[in-house]
Amino acid sequence: MRRRAPVLGIGIEAARKVRSAIGYVHPTELEIEVLAYMRGALVRTAPAHGARANLLRVGERGIIAVAETLTDTERRWAIAHELGHFEAHAGISFLGLCSSTDMLPAYQASGREPEANAFAAELLMPEDLFAKRCDVAKVSWEPVHALAEEFDVSMTAAALRFISYTEERVAIVCAKNGKVLWSAGTKDFGTRPRRGDRIGEWTEMHSFFKKGRVSNKPQTVSASAWIEDIEDDEEHIVEHVFPAPRLGIATSLLWWKP
Repeated sequence: MRRRAPVLGIGIEAARKVRSAIGYVHPTELEIEVLAYMRGALVRTAPAHGARANLLRVGERGIIAVAETLTDTERRWAIAHELGHFEAHAGISFLGLCSSTDMLPAYQASGREPEANAFAAELLMPEDLFAKRCDVAKVSWEPVHALAEEFDVSMTAAALRFISYTEERVAIVCAKNGKVLWSAGTKDFGTRPRRGDRIGEWTEMHSFFKKGRVSNKPQTVSASAWIEDIEDDEEHIVEHVFPAPRLGIATSLLWWKP
């Protein structure tokens, strides 16, 4: 059976209704477990069996089980994601299993998973608080890190939310072992690397995969190092790499140099 296309507004509106009903201002005022309980869903920790979290819903009550291996920010996002199913898909009673891919903020697919992610993003990083903080003097991982700290979310979640509201031409590219895992960007950024593409040797990220180290400051590179269909080497992109050596992963924040 063909699944319906996601309607992200369903998740966003549901998150705003939750915030309005409980009456908090900043999302860190309440622990996510307390918030879920107030909405009728009990959170418990469970052994991981191929899923980061799952929701058992029967009528107006639910149990959210979260894998014990998650970090604090991963756990918070997973609970918000499952609560999104609970709130936005209230007419359905089911045992739902959500994998790490389902809960990736950049995940795009048909069905209900993107709606649950939209709920989580709005619940944990409300637009009215988050958007105005994206007007920064200089794009880099530094303001993204500040947002992640303030809203108690991962760097990936904060970065993806950041590019939703910045007025700069920005993209994010995440790669493992020299190959692109995923990318996301503002509509006006232009062509982005595709999943499976090899990282170009003239990028800062390539230095990380080749040498195991990279500058902790933003660096200017030729736009053609990242974008295949650009022939003019006078166009430049600023690249700032956020490495995760233990995982063999690096994420580059890219923006067009004015």
